[in-house]
Order: sequence, then structure tokens, then C-alpha cells
Amino acid sequence: MHLDSLSPQLVNLWSLRQDIVVDLGTGPEDPILLETPWADLRIKEPSAGLREALRRMLLGPVAIRNILASPSVAPGGAEGLLEELRPLQHLIVRTLAIGAVPLLSVVPVSGRARFTGLKPLLGRICRLSRFAVIRYAQGGLCIESSIVDHKVDLHHPGVMGMLGRIDGTADDVDAPHPPVVEAVRAYLVAAGVLVVADRLAEPSFAEDRDPALTGWSPDELLVHSGSRRERFGRPRGAAFAQAGRMPPPPVVKPPAPAGPDRPAPRIALARPDLDRLADTDPPLTAVLEPGTRPVTEDGELTLDRLGALLFRAARIRALLPPAGFDPADYPTSERPYPSVDDSYALEVYVLAGEEASCLPAGAYHYDPLGHCLDRMPGEPGAAADLVDAARGEDTEPAGTESVRVAVSARFPRAAYKFSGTAYSNILKDVGALQQTVALVARAMGLRSRILSVGDADAFQRAVGLDWRVEASVGDMVITSRERVSRDD
Repeated sequence: MHLDSLSPQLVNLWSLRQDIVVDLGTGPEDPILLETPWADLRIKEPSAGLREALRRMLLGPVAIRNILASPSVAPGGAEGLLEELRPLQHLIVRTLAIGAVPLLSVVPVSGRARFTGLKPLLGRICRLSRFAVIRYAQGGLCIESSIVDHKVDLHHPGVMGMLGRIDGTADDVDAPHPPVVEAVRAYLVAAGVLVVADRLAEPSFAEDRDPALTGWSPDELLVHSGSRRERFGRPRGAAFAQAGRMPPPPVVKPPAPAGPDRPAPRIALARPDLDRLADTDPPLTAVLEPGTRPVTEDGELTLDRLGALLFRAARIRALLPPAGFDPADYPTSERPYPSVDDSYALEVYVLAGEEASCLPAGAYHYDPLGHCLDRMPGEPGAAADLVDAARGEDTEPAGTESVRVAVSARFPRAAYKFSGTAYSNILKDVGALQQTVALVARAMGLRSRILSVGDADAFQRAVGLDWRVEASVGDMVITSRERVSRDD
């Protein structure tokens, strides 16, 4: 059904969010109790009109004009009822409809949500906010933004098609019913997902000049907002949404199968004497503040020292049973670096170039339980290129022994437990692992450097894995001969 086949009679409908629980009491003098996702509300002396309005909105969208015309609203009491409803704006869904056909709904997603009201926009230039995201939702489309307190559910395909041409003035929009276009624009502006230009000549938008927003890219702000409390009604946190749909990924990644393209695939690593290191290691303050005293003698990056570094920073100390309320088939582990809820979805790879003497060129997966390196079936040349690219950014002289330590994430392992926060938790874990590796390297007299950008495609070629299952999320370089002095 197209919009041009509908009568242009526009209707403003109000309803309550589906997750609002309302107790209207048993008598006309009883207070009204509302359970909301943010805070419970108690209205001590509600009017009969407010009680009737909430009862109707519980049943579904209702025309606000019908509520105001209800016999429960005293003559001349419309303004009073609207004033009573004003503190409940963050609970009320506003739906625009043509007759009985809903076009879109503006849904509050925050306890701070305030619907700014519908204003005429004829002749004004608008555009979707640069922070707006359009996604599939419940058989239609949804517009969300990290900087506003509403989302917009689009119910009618005519409105979905309108989004591509809604940024011009209303006079320029080719629509059978310009009032419909104007109403849609007004609702989107009121929701905050459509922004209005300051002026017609050389139009500019306030969000582009706001110093609080100019440093945020839309993608970074989306990840940030998604790592905090959920606002859009999706599962959030340790929800185990995948339980029952797929088997849980193992706590320890199985080794890659051996093959003719991987000669001597497994390299056993030496285990350091932790008791001796407890007596000889520099104190934590000396590691964190190298200018206070020399940490240790300059260190050469040998295979044994690389093994000691990985053992001290990334090994599995113990396999543990499921924690707390986790499912029985989701065990965890204990390692030197912390992980959010002990999920430990990270994997460590060592990439060696052609000039490395401690390892043949190629990519190696570190087995944190068996404490060994498994040769990966990827392209050795891709691993060498990654090492060379990292060296190009370094200040160490040519010929200095170095390897690239790439950190990947088994996303299914994190997503099996976490909903909505899996990726942000992975990034937290990467920082914890890299900090641990850097501190241990400094204590050993090795030099470490965290890379700001990695090459995901080259990493996939080097390790021969599907990035959708396991993707690189962090890189650092470990180098011989760290110079430590009081001036460092």
C-alpha cells in the first residue's frame, strides 16, 4: 500500500512503552504506581482524566484528541491533563498515523527523554543526524542515535522510502501528500534524529560545530554508547543469549590440524623458574618508573626469553569450573592478565619475519595451556610483511631482533556470554593483556611497543583463519636490547 492511496488525515497516537507496568489501584482515590526501566513512579493524587488516559494507553495507541475529549476529563481540563502527563513523557510512545495506518513511532529510550513538540518545518533544510543509524527491526526499519533519548520505529514502507529524499525542503520533496512529508519530518526532528539547518544560504548544522561532539566519530560513539547501559531494549550484559542455539566455544582454542604445509608445526617453549624470578625480578615500582633504578641488563630476544615472556603474561594458570550463574558447559580459566567476567576470548600469535633468528618466518599461535607455539597454515610472506611494516615505524636499528605479537579475539566465545557488550569487553581485555605483556617485557629488559593500527587482511592471510570467527584486535612489537637508564 502506497502513501498516495491513503487519505491524508493525520492522527497523533499516544501509548505506553510495552515494558511499563501500571497499577491503577482499585478505587478512584488510590494512587497510581508505574514500574519503569529507570525508576518506579508513584502518583499520589491522580485526576480521573489521568487515570483514564493511562488505562487507554495501556491498551495500545490512542488518539490524544480522544483522550482529551473523554468524559473523565472535566470541561476545560485538557490543559490540566496535559500538564499531568508532562512528567511521564519518558514513558509515552508517540505514533504518527494516517487514519488507522501507522507510519512511525517515536519511542523513549532514556529516563531523560523529553518530546520537544511538533513544529512546522516548511521550507527548512533538514538532514539525518550524522550520528543516526538505520537498522532492521521487527519487520521494518529503526533509526537510533547515541546522542538522543528516542528511537524511531518506521512501520510503513512509504516512510522508509521517504528517508532518501527527506533532506531537502518540503517544497522540493516529490510526494503525493506534502502534509505527510511535513509531519514525518516534524516527528523525526522532535525525536532528534533529523537535524535542521541554521539558515538556508550555506546551510550548517549545530551538531557539526558542537565542541562536545566534533571529536567523536559516529562509529566510535556507537561503540562507546553500546558498552554502557542498554537504551534500545535489546539484551545487554551476561545474558547468554546464544545458549541453546549453539554449543559454547571452548575455553581453550583447539590447535590447528597438522599438515604437509606446516613442517614442525609445534614448538615447545621453556618454562621460567617463577620462584627464582620472585627473588630476582625488579619491584613493580622500578618497572613502572624505570628512571628510579635500572630494571635489568639489556635482554636479547631468544626463543627461551620469548617463551618466558608468554608464560609470565599470557599462559593459563588453571582451568576453572563455570562461575556464578554461568551455564554448566561454560568453563573459565585463570591467567596472569584480567578479563571481563573471566571470559578470556583473546588469542596470542607471534609473527616472525625473514630476519628473525629465534623463529623461522611465519605465524605461530601461542597455546596458553600447553605453553607451546603452533605453526599456522597461512602465508609466511604475509607474516613477514607485517613484521617489516611494524619495523618501519620503529626507531631500532636494522638487524635488531624483533617479533610482532598479534592479539585476536574469538568473537563467538565473547558473544556466547555477552549481548551488546561483547566487542567492547574484548577491547578492554586487549588493553589488559597488552599492559601485562609490556610490564613483563620491561622487567626482562626487552622493549615493547603497542601499534596504533593493524592490518586485518594481512593478519588473516598470515594465520589462514576466517575473520568472522576470529579477528585481529591488537598488535605490539617485542624487541631486543631495551636501553634503560635514569634518563629513560
